[in-house]
Amino acid sequence: MEFQPLCLINCFLAILGLAIYSFGSYRLYRFQKGYMMLLGIAIAIDIFTAVFASLGITPTVKLENSDTVPWESILFKMHVSFSMIGFGGFIILFIYLLFTHSSKISLFIRKWQFLGLLPIWIIGESIALVNSILKITFGIRLFDII
Repeated sequence: MEFQPLCLINCFLAILGLAIYSFGSYRLYRFQKGYMMLLGIAIAIDIFTAVFASLGITPTVKLENSDTVPWESILFKMHVSFSMIGFGGFIILFIYLLFTHSSKISLFIRKWQFLGLLPIWIIGESIALVNSILKITFGIRLFDII
């Protein structure tokens, strides 16, 4: 299989989203300025990456004998569950923050999103990222192994 550098677009966007989610979440946790802008950009990147990759607009590696969704893989189920909990949680958090005055954001919300929601999202996203990198570099799908 030939190395296809354009397939790294999704990996780059995932790493960029990971970094921006982390910075935005940390800024909210420490109650520093700019957290809304960072979380909004991270959510937009996440939506862009998910939609464009699923529609095949950004290039992805196609492997032989792996045309189906690997629902039998526990790792794939973990990826989908954790990513959706994290992604949905950040969208709900963002909407909540839009309608809440900044002085009323509780310490519980700030801790919960940084110590709970962010790690869940990072686990789900990391599984997909490792799978993508393995597909691009070695031509194997992690979800077929585990």
